[in-house]
Amino acid sequence: MRGLGAVLVGALVVAIPAEAGPWARDAGGFYVRGLVSAETLGGLDGMRADTYGEYGLTDRLTLTGKTEAVFYEDSIGAIDRQSYRVSLRRQLWSRKGFTFGAEAGAVYGNAIAGTFGCDEWGGEARVSGGYSGVRKSLGFYLFSDVALISHQDGCLRRRAEFGYGADVSDPIFVTQQVWLERSNDSADLNKFESQVGYHFGHFDVSVGYREEFGGIYEENAYLIALATRR
Repeated sequence: MRGLGAVLVGALVVAIPAEAGPWARDAGGFYVRGLVSAETLGGLDGMRADTYGEYGLTDRLTLTGKTEAVFYEDSIGAIDRQSYRVSLRRQLWSRKGFTFGAEAGAVYGNAIAGTFGCDEWGGEARVSGGYSGVRKSLGFYLFSDVALISHQDGCLRRRAEFGYGADVSDPIFVTQQVWLERSNDSADLNKFESQVGYHFGHFDVSVGYREEFGGIYEENAYLIALATRR
């Protein structure tokens, strides 16, 4: 992304509520986000925390990393989960607002609460596409991802992600995202998340709500996220 569209939409891309989309960070640029959510799962109260970062190795190649953990009261650790991931994202093609990319990396564990399996090391590969633009001087984006995650213990996860974001005024932005995941060895999930946030220069603060729909568990969460970038 270059020119006026890149300037306006660049602030939006870093505000995506989960690491997704085909866009690469400029060489030497970085993005770091911390997120904490208060959750309920089948009547149990818990907390989820994750940190996510990106660093631009070149204008088309971005290094990403993530740690995530979820803990529930009164579960005696039985459904607590944690995961780690490091990957490289390659922006393959970009023209007139449309961008396509691919990503591959290593993963360990998963943070899908209340499930078992998918606990070992593995690999992840994803392809993604997106569109970014400017309407009435305000930036917006749309994206979709398809990912395949394979673990050493035989667990295979297939995930699709869809989302969009938009500046609704100069400092205020909104984002929404849907995750759909299927697995041969852990619970299937369908999640929806919506956030509203405020740009403070190089910092973004947002609050939001996440909910499981159509799954085997009743799960919802309220979250707050803080992000910074260069």
